[in-house]
Amino acid sequence: MNIHKILIVLIILLRANMASAQESNEVISKKLEHSLFIGYNFGGLAPVSFPENIRAINSYSPGFSPAIGYEVIFRLDEHWGIGSGMRLDYKGMSVRDSVQYFHTQVSVDDASVEGDFSGTNTTNVKNLYLSLPVYAVYQTDNHWTIKLGFYASRLIRPSFSGSVSDGYLRKGDSLGEKITITSATFNFDEKQRKTDFGLFAGGEKMVYKDFSVKADLQWGLRPVFPDSFTGISFNMYNIFATLGISYQF
Repeated sequence: MNIHKILIVLIILLRANMASAQESNEVISKKLEHSLFIGYNFGGLAPVSFPENIRAINSYSPGFSPAIGYEVIFRLDEHWGIGSGMRLDYKGMSVRDSVQYFHTQVSVDDASVEGDFSGTNTTNVKNLYLSLPVYAVYQTDNHWTIKLGFYASRLIRPSFSGSVSDGYLRKGDSLGEKITITSATFNFDEKQRKTDFGLFAGGEKMVYKDFSVKADLQWGLRPVFPDSFTGISFNMYNIFATLGISYQF
């Protein structure tokens, strides 16, 4: 076989492989569903069980907590699929509560003091996370899409601060020296863990052409603060629901 015949055979094989690859890509592309969404997060950094030293929640606000993201679903068949994507989440809250012997670290006259505080506590959180959810998808016959899986997040802009007022602090513990506090502040921005992970669940309903309404839940399984942090005496977790709209393209 001379060189010209060899080249002809190679060209034929290359074209056949390219056609096969193109056909395969088209099949995969038809099974992919892409969407963009925008929503709003409601929830907070919260303990799993309500601590006894928090006596009353006087006010709560989700603050500025939008969410935006991109999602892609690979359809396995008519009903089942696998989904993932990328999302930016502001996870925030503003809470004012009455506490008794609430362990914390505050700044008093430019000095850090740790102990058990009784009085009014105000906490403001506005953390920005980059999140990657991975989940199984089930689509019903009436255009509902159900999602269940996990998420992992990276904290890219921390914000956790607040104040205590109208009370007193027992230095060290509940039997320590009593310090009257009119107002003092705390800032735990850099004390938070840089990563988070947890459970992800959601539901979505097609309402008009390519537009859907959706609701998601992210339930953190990792405490926001590490075990070495003593500024708060109980574990806090990111527990947030997202309400929004989605556009499929």
